[in-house]
Amino acid sequence: MEYKFENIKIIDFIKTLTVYKGTSLRKLIAKLALQKGISDCYSNFYAKLKKETIKFSEVADIADALGYEIIFKEK
Repeated sequence: MEYKFENIKIIDFIKTLTVYKGTSLRKLIAKLALQKGISDCYSNFYAKLKKETIKFSEVADIADALGYEIIFKEK
């Protein structure tokens, strides 16, 4: 899936990925808690997404948990 990143919020992008993979944010958080040992607190995770204060390493963990990899490709 190729995606254009013009004016999209990280929360909307991650929600789209979870729906595309047939899961939910709550299930994703539970999976991350098991795999990466992060907190399974939904409200804290959701707040990070909403405020856009999530770290790149956390986004990479999310991508991995959903079966994606992040690739930077020169134009």
